Amino acid sequence: MLRWSGSQQVTDRNRAEQHGLVVAFAFPARAPCHSEATHERWTGLAQRERGLCVPLKATKWKRDLRHSRKLQMQEPAQRNREQVQALVVGSGVTGSSFAFLLQHAGISDVICTEARGEVGGNLISRSKDGYLWEEGPNTFQPTPVILKLARDAGLESELVFADAKLPRYVYWEGVLHALPSSPADLITGRFRLLSNAGKARAALGALGFVGAPKRVARQAGPEPSEDDDLADESVEEFVTRHLGREVFLKIIDPFVSGVYAGDPSKLSMAAAFKRVYALEQLGGTRGILEGALIRLQQRRRERQRWAAENLPKVKAGALGSFREGLQQLPLTVATRLGPERMRTRYALRQIEYNGAKRGKRRYTARFETPDGERVIETDALILTIPAHAASPLLQGLGVSGSELLQEIDFPPVYSVTLAYPKFAARFPLNGFGNLIPRSAGIRTLGMVWSSSLFPERAPPDMNMVLSYIGGARDPGIRECTPDEVAALVDADMRRVLLRADAPSPQVLGVRLWPRAIPQYNRGHLRRLEACNQGLQGFPGLFLGGNYLSGVSFGDCVQWAYDNVPRVLTFLQETA
Repeated sequence: MLRWSGSQQVTDRNRAEQHGLVVAFAFPARAPCHSEATHERWTGLAQRERGLCVPLKATKWKRDLRHSRKLQMQEPAQRNREQVQALVVGSGVTGSSFAFLLQHAGISDVICTEARGEVGGNLISRSKDGYLWEEGPNTFQPTPVILKLARDAGLESELVFADAKLPRYVYWEGVLHALPSSPADLITGRFRLLSNAGKARAALGALGFVGAPKRVARQAGPEPSEDDDLADESVEEFVTRHLGREVFLKIIDPFVSGVYAGDPSKLSMAAAFKRVYALEQLGGTRGILEGALIRLQQRRRERQRWAAENLPKVKAGALGSFREGLQQLPLTVATRLGPERMRTRYALRQIEYNGAKRGKRRYTARFETPDGERVIETDALILTIPAHAASPLLQGLGVSGSELLQEIDFPPVYSVTLAYPKFAARFPLNGFGNLIPRSAGIRTLGMVWSSSLFPERAPPDMNMVLSYIGGARDPGIRECTPDEVAALVDADMRRVLLRADAPSPQVLGVRLWPRAIPQYNRGHLRRLEACNQGLQGFPGLFLGGNYLSGVSFGDCVQWAYDNVPRVLTFLQETA
């Protein structure tokens, strides 16, 4: 609403000053159709209350009045609509990395949206009373792309690394067994988790004395079908064929529980552990040892290509984070982008494809926000949201094969962080943590000894442990309350780590992830292939996220680095 403070019409500069022309604008706290500079000029730098009367400088009053009348004549839908070159939906590891890399490459006209009230997706770092803990992913392996991203984002000095020598343990029959840190440990008597027969069987398999898969996968073709799932070797089948049943039960089964919270009899080896699966194909034998040696040479050449980047030096086997937790990365990206480019509480509800119409962006994205519907038109649309959220949007757009994304299972997982006095532990907790096989009858999947990895994240007299419970083989965990889950984890810790007289824990964080880690089960690659075929008819639409790239922090960052050039090329070709 536009009103004059006096009834007399004022038409020139001097009379405007003389009569004290005042215009009242009824704007919200931040008009979404204006830049911050325009907003401040119109509403005043010190006050932003609705309906505030601000005297206009006489040198600008005519121009501002014409602009205000133009705004009043616009339909509300027009004022809630904006256009950008690139729109990234999702601010987790993949989305925030992608948005930053686009901006870093010179695409300043980019917006990143997040449905929740804070950026980071599943990266949630919390601090209280001298503790700092994670409620989602907890660490990363410091690959070159992560180190480069941290440096380019101004976070190089914020990198922190755990001691690479910290052992990892497996709990088996009441004893914590340290996993071998080198091949020599497998031969010596220090590694007692496997029997001599189990070690011999694993050695023969690694050398190439391996049978063929029970089912032979078909050659890749344009029309994958459900029959191909029968030839998709599971993690359990692959490991048992190569290294024997004992290695699977005592090492791989708890490892799969810790990484995927999954069921190794259902997980596809080719999809879930593609790097290990590829080792069988690298050498002249079926043994993964020959393939591993070849891959080692390849990695050395890859590291040489990164030498010119002068990245931080990190010891092999170290685990990394940021000084304020993993969420520091997306929070830093949000700061770099600015509030106009990083939007929270933007829930994507609909996508429309406009084609290559002259003067119109290819895609229209409609968001539900606290301020009502907001519409963003974009040339490149990058969806980094979970598969179950992307599928209905893609189906509404008409992307064939996108309905298969609904078949990807995301089981529930609780993350639980508890703290105990150090005297409550049976022994000093110096290590990465421990994994627990499902055959042990313990419900907790694994325990990360957080205060051992990063001692500065807990008071010096306290042990802080992050545990995960639930997963594909325990979906009923979603029915438990946070208090019940904390009690379950505490009971499991008393079986594995604590003295019988240990005091009650300090409960720092208990978070349920109703849909946690995507399961790369048999048929996963078939589903992705079918969806990718459907995307061919929608240029400028890109899918990302941990159901595509891999579930680790590093996999998501690597996907962003690999796919930003595709988006840049598309924008250049369609400019």
